[in-house]
Amino acid sequence: MRNFRNVILDWSGTLVDDLGPVVDATNKVLCHYGKSPMTRKEFCDVFCLPFIDFYKEVLPGIPMPEVEELYAHFFEESEERVEVLPGVVAFLDFCRDHDLSIFLLSSIKNEHYEKQSASLNLKKYFQRVYTEALDKRIWIRSLIDECSLNFQETMFVGDMQHDVDTAHSVDVFSVAVLSGYNSEEKLLESVPDLVIDNLCQLSDYLSRKER
Repeated sequence: MRNFRNVILDWSGTLVDDLGPVVDATNKVLCHYGKSPMTRKEFCDVFCLPFIDFYKEVLPGIPMPEVEELYAHFFEESEERVEVLPGVVAFLDFCRDHDLSIFLLSSIKNEHYEKQSASLNLKKYFQRVYTEALDKRIWIRSLIDECSLNFQETMFVGDMQHDVDTAHSVDVFSVAVLSGYNSEEKLLESVPDLVIDNLCQLSDYLSRKER
């Protein structure tokens, strides 16, 4: 039985709800190139990580540096709000109170993480932060190695298939949370070790393991 000491967390859709500004910025990028905007459901149905693969599909032939620059600009000017998801602060406090080390592994641009984490008062919880991780399957190996983590004592929590696949790639415990971008049906395709509605349920799961 695993005895968890380390929790690696995704950002978007796992800790914060940023779907509003993400869809808004994406649609402005699409419109810039003469493409039709997407509804939130349409976006969630087709969006994938690494996000380079997503843009290759919806904007074939457009250089990624150009797309990224436009996206960052539109994201910054979006009036849509980024908010902490329900139960997140309680879960982070639970981890801190139970001496669980917390790490962040996300594809979010670092400047966006810095602004959001400061305004939402989440930055204080993380032992190490890894942002702009375009392919988390590569980055998680560096994180585990640099932080000297035991695979059997580590879990990775995310809201997308790529997050579950990332956990499987290094044989750490995979937790899929239904608060973000991918549906339960999609997440189950990647066979996570645990599926939860929100992070409060993960606190309950970890508490039961301590008994």
